[in-house]
Amino acid sequence: MITLHRHKTNPKAEEIEQKFQDLVLAYRVETLPEDESGPFIVDGDQKIEGDKEIATWLRELEGELNWQRSLTGDGCYIDPRSGKVC
Repeated sequence: MITLHRHKTNPKAEEIEQKFQDLVLAYRVETLPEDESGPFIVDGDQKIEGDKEIATWLRELEGELNWQRSLTGDGCYIDPRSGKVC
């Protein structure tokens, strides 16, 4: 499960959450105390923090999701001999 750890008001965390929504991901949000640094993402046992690392992780995740979703899409074809549609 992907968990976004963030402060209540943080523009960077808002961008990350919007990206999750655009990618149609299931995720959780944990609110951080103001004295703790963030935002950061926990994906399984991996902690992703820092603007550059988060941006790289999001790009890689988007690419992986696009690839996976391209393999699971419904497909249909027209048989050239009979003209029947699957």
